[in-house]
Amino acid sequence: MKLPLLYQIALGALVLTAARAQTTPPVTTASALSSLAFLTTHEWDAKLPDSPGGNKMKIHAQFTWSESGQAIRINSKFVTDGKARPYVEGFYAWDPQQHVIVFWYVDAEGNLTKGTVKTEGEKLIHDFEQIKGDGKSSIFVAKVTPQDHESWENEIFSRNGSELKEVVKVRYEKAD
Repeated sequence: MKLPLLYQIALGALVLTAARAQTTPPVTTASALSSLAFLTTHEWDAKLPDSPGGNKMKIHAQFTWSESGQAIRINSKFVTDGKARPYVEGFYAWDPQQHVIVFWYVDAEGNLTKGTVKTEGEKLIHDFEQIKGDGKSSIFVAKVTPQDHESWENEIFSRNGSELKEVVKVRYEKAD
């Protein structure tokens, strides 16, 4: 039995689509974000050097799964002598088009930070751009390294071409 050309094309497209679906299963958000899941296990504090006036300073960070399970929310505050003020709020999510974890957050001054996350060994490499209110931007790299179940390190570098210059290095520990 000979099929008309249009039916042959349609049947071929159906077979190719079915074969492609079997060879490239979609990545689920939960599995794509699993490298960041440790952040959601505790609230975290990073002790900072005392201010010039002798005030005790820290960053308090909280990472929580969104209700849908499709993102991890970020909420952090600067705490000075026990008084909290907003620092950054945002989220991590899986971008199925780029096949990468993306993140966005805004700080208390309205600066927007956006970037991607990839894994290199135990480190989570955050490549990102910070865009100031005047539209000027700077490029950074952060290396987040889990230390154990109760701490992690965050090293932030400014990027100028291929050159990295350390800006800050802090250790987050499980909050009391």
